[in-house]
Amino acid sequence: VSGFLITFVEREGRLMGTDLERVRRLVELVPEVKLTIAGGVTTSLEVAELDQLGADAQVGMALYRGDLGLAEGFAAPLKSDREDGLWPTVIVDEHERALGLAYSNLESLTAAIEAGEGIYWSRRRGLWRKGASSGAVQTLLSVSVDCDRDTLRFKVRQSGDGFCHLKTDSCWGPLAGLPTLEQRIGIQLAGVDEKSYTRRLFNEPGLIDAKLREECDEVIAAIDQQELTAEAADLFYFLCVKMAQKGVTLADLDGELNRRALRVTRRGGDAKAAYIKQTHKEGIEMSSSITRSPEEDR
Repeated sequence: VSGFLITFVEREGRLMGTDLERVRRLVELVPEVKLTIAGGVTTSLEVAELDQLGADAQVGMALYRGDLGLAEGFAAPLKSDREDGLWPTVIVDEHERALGLAYSNLESLTAAIEAGEGIYWSRRRGLWRKGASSGAVQTLLSVSVDCDRDTLRFKVRQSGDGFCHLKTDSCWGPLAGLPTLEQRIGIQLAGVDEKSYTRRLFNEPGLIDAKLREECDEVIAAIDQQELTAEAADLFYFLCVKMAQKGVTLADLDGELNRRALRVTRRGGDAKAAYIKQTHKEGIEMSSSITRSPEEDR
């Protein structure tokens, strides 16, 4: 068990506060797992006190009635060592690659959560809605707080010319890796260059499937690290084109893998009979070719 949801039913929906002393005793009983406390949580101060005890808060009626704002409750455990009280805010993309650093306070955090956008607090201009003038707006996907409760992380979907005012993907320059490959493939598919090999893969029936089978075989046959790296890179390129053809993104793939990581499975994991038979046959043929003598080759 990774955690427990504990509801104080005698306090639920009554806005009478939660039993902090009882929570303290419960936390001491199971220090190795996370507790979420429901029933009676009414104020941001209670949320902060529960966090200090090592428990999460589940809030209902106080939110429904508007007695406690969502951003106010979320920010309750936060602290700042800055004179202006701002919280450093790390901005990352859908693949958790860092785009830049900004600052937040309760006003900007409230605006960001309510609008579902990247909204921050500028130390010079006050409330700053990213992309309001440039068009490079952000869709806010999630907000999280770090272990020390002094830094926020905004996960966003960035549009336009990138996050930086220099029109680069991030404040550290262009991004790289598979998400950038996916982006380049999208640009090629949207372009007008009919000679693009990516467009040919996308449009010619059967070609992408044949190339995937070919590259899978070459990955299997690779004999050293350098060759495997090159063949795997080819395979990922063709796989990204196949995914684009079916409207699947790497973010979708990340989400599926993250969901699977939450499950405990006990699979046998055996290959299908047709693939076992084919692999066995290829193994015999390879073994035979390796053991032949030079005279036999001649």
